[in-house]
Amino acid sequence: MVNIAALVNVTMSVPTTNTTDNITTKNNTYPYHKLDRTPVITSVSVISVLAVVSNLTLLFVIFSRKQLRSNVFLWNVAGMCVSNLLFGTITNALGDSRFIYKEWLHGTILCKVFSVFDLTSTHIMSMIQITIVISLFLKVKLSLSPPSDITSRIWTILPYILFSLPWLGEVALIPVVILGEMNDLPDYAKKYGSLMCFHFLEKNTRQAGVVLVNIFFFIILVLSIAVFLYYRFKKASYDRLLADDAMRQDETLRSMLIASLASSGMFCLLFAPFVYMMLHLVFCRSSWCRPNIRLFDAFYVTGCVTYAATPLAWFMHNDIKCVFVEVLDKVKGKLRSTLTLCSGCCRTKLESITVEWNPKQSDIMSQDK
Repeated sequence: MVNIAALVNVTMSVPTTNTTDNITTKNNTYPYHKLDRTPVITSVSVISVLAVVSNLTLLFVIFSRKQLRSNVFLWNVAGMCVSNLLFGTITNALGDSRFIYKEWLHGTILCKVFSVFDLTSTHIMSMIQITIVISLFLKVKLSLSPPSDITSRIWTILPYILFSLPWLGEVALIPVVILGEMNDLPDYAKKYGSLMCFHFLEKNTRQAGVVLVNIFFFIILVLSIAVFLYYRFKKASYDRLLADDAMRQDETLRSMLIASLASSGMFCLLFAPFVYMMLHLVFCRSSWCRPNIRLFDAFYVTGCVTYAATPLAWFMHNDIKCVFVEVLDKVKGKLRSTLTLCSGCCRTKLESITVEWNPKQSDIMSQDK
């Protein structure tokens, strides 16, 4: 998630009171690093655990069956899980550790890596959602249209290109982040930023990044609605799907459409308040219109829910749901057999250590007394 704590700290170096024109007015901004963020860190930690469970479960289901892992479309879903684990758990944990120890303890190199991940996470996650929707559009078009050589060749190449684009974009943004330090910051701000690993980007670069995030959100919403409408109109005019195999394929396609729309919808809904806050913070010209820090923390926690919630929508996909139920049944069977075996072993051990009291043993015990 894009970290705006650095932007907050840049603007927090203003006096806590305004003495202009001999009028003392209390400023509602205060140093972000001095706040007690224990409730926020605790909430994010719990959400991160849930995110690890949901994303690893979905990854395990996808890679456990050749039918799923050979599907190029699901590569983007697996990429979404990887980005959730990378940006939603590791990056957040490193960022929150600054407020636990009151400084950055992980070295300069890891600070730069953290800055790259922290400032580009929302961009790459948005790009992955866009590639999922575009790939779904191609899949719908190919499924509900007569096959042709041109579309077959496009479908052979384009999914791989779409899968690689977000990660190539992440690589392209690395020099922008590393070389984008502000030169007009005062020395104490630079020193404080280096101690807490806050990465100060130039103003133009920062604004461009925020605008890009908002454009990505708009594209996700438009594409999701467009794909849904295309499917509905195309399905209404398409009467070739009459055979059982074709109907089963259409059911799979419909479940895939529902899962994709639910995932992208939750992504936009949960991230929208945070994106609005970031947009307001970057383009706010005065220090008096800064957002409330507690509200920022609330939006931050809400955005973190995205990492745990977006994978859950994909369990509505028929193929993933069937494999998940099958794997879950196997796990239940193994647990049941393990518990039965353990209970049998425990019963045998208890029987083996049971002392049989015979008359001789009773006499010996009475003599000891």
